[in-house]
Amino acid sequence: MNPAFGFQELIVLVILALVVVGPKDLPLMVRRVGKMIGQVRATAREFQRSFDELGREAELAELRKEISDLKSHNPIKEMERDFLQADQDMQRDMEERPHPRIAKPMSDPEPQSGDGLTPDPEAPDAKTSSGSDGKTGEG
Repeated sequence: MNPAFGFQELIVLVILALVVVGPKDLPLMVRRVGKMIGQVRATAREFQRSFDELGREAELAELRKEISDLKSHNPIKEMERDFLQADQDMQRDMEERPHPRIAKPMSDPEPQSGDGLTPDPEAPDAKTSSGSDGKTGEG
């Protein structure tokens, strides 16, 4: 708790100063006491500033360390690498298993004779169905 000086305490101090110092030297003493209080306040402010500056320097050092950590372990580059790897995996899977609606080209086409239909073994031969006169079965 801060000591508080009320009006009565100040009157007692002034009377005590008048008795001890005397009325002739009292203004000089008040100026000296005022200067000393000013110097104490200035020293306290400077002390506070130096602590604030040390705190800011420590905070800046910590921020610099975090920035260097982020630069060395760039999460964006890691994510980019992961996306590229996933894209390569998907491309490889698409090549191995194409979409069912996409026509897959034949790997080794077989040569076909005629119109490309295989003859039915049970169907009558075209030469035998034409008759004995060599004409087709048309009428």
